[in-house]
Amino acid sequence: MNHNDDRSAALAQVLEDIEGCRTVVASMLLLDLPDDVVDELANCDEQLTALIVAVRRNLGIGSGRDQGRDAA
Repeated sequence: MNHNDDRSAALAQVLEDIEGCRTVVASMLLLDLPDDVVDELANCDEQLTALIVAVRRNLGIGSGRDQGRDAA
């Protein structure tokens, strides 16, 4: 395995982990929580989404919208 393969494998794992975190955060937004907590969760969701887009771009794959999934 060369350096690019190692890097791609690491990025793919990071992407999988980030998408899992984002799913958990997004599900928390459905709970009846104090406004300040919801605001922080929404901010976290936005940051995770931006990170997902950046990792997908580095992997050379679409943002998710191209494949029928909305990354935002």
